[in-house]
Amino acid sequence: MTPYLIYGADISPYMQRLTVQLDIKGLAYEVTPPPGGLRSDAFRAINPIGKIPVLRAGDFILPESDVICDYVEDIHPEPALRPTTPGARARARLIARIVDLYVMGPMTPLFGQLRRSGRDATVVDPAIAAIDAGLSCLDRAIDDRGHAVGDALSLADLAAAPVLRYIVQYLPVFDRADPLAAHPRLAAYWPAIAAQPDIARGIARIEAGWTALRAAAKSPN
Repeated sequence: MTPYLIYGADISPYMQRLTVQLDIKGLAYEVTPPPGGLRSDAFRAINPIGKIPVLRAGDFILPESDVICDYVEDIHPEPALRPTTPGARARARLIARIVDLYVMGPMTPLFGQLRRSGRDATVVDPAIAAIDAGLSCLDRAIDDRGHAVGDALSLADLAAAPVLRYIVQYLPVFDRADPLAAHPRLAAYWPAIAAQPDIARGIARIEAGWTALRAAAKSPN
């Protein structure tokens, strides 16, 4: 079949949620940057929300990673990445929502505060407190058997793992040496899920994306 086209960037945890899903299902896809950048009129014509990823299948265009992953799961149900029972599926959706709204959401302002010089405590302190609260909710929501819900990889893991990668890398910059220490389930879950081969490939793409961006920034051209 014609491969899916994804407007996105490897560094995006939301895009890796989708690409890991597509990899697991053995589906062909291509990734391209948003034409003209996120704020361009060309990309806004494709996705007025102005965020990545966006899935394109012919004339069908769909934004928002959580919605896209549900769509892919509906179209390509095997191998299944939804838990088998209604209650477990609801918990998987809850975990994705906690990750999006209460963990990664409040982390976004911190990317403008990475340098100590000029750091604004009125931005940093509330963001850190909100992230801690979100991590506490996530810690209570996930299972303690190596996966977020039950004994198998699910959409909940695909949502949680790339975001936790950002948590463990960037919160230490703000003097949180071990940001998962107060969250025992997450502290055990993170190394276990990061070692899962499909998840590890997604995280490796994030690292490669950052490496490429740093190299481009240093290039004289």
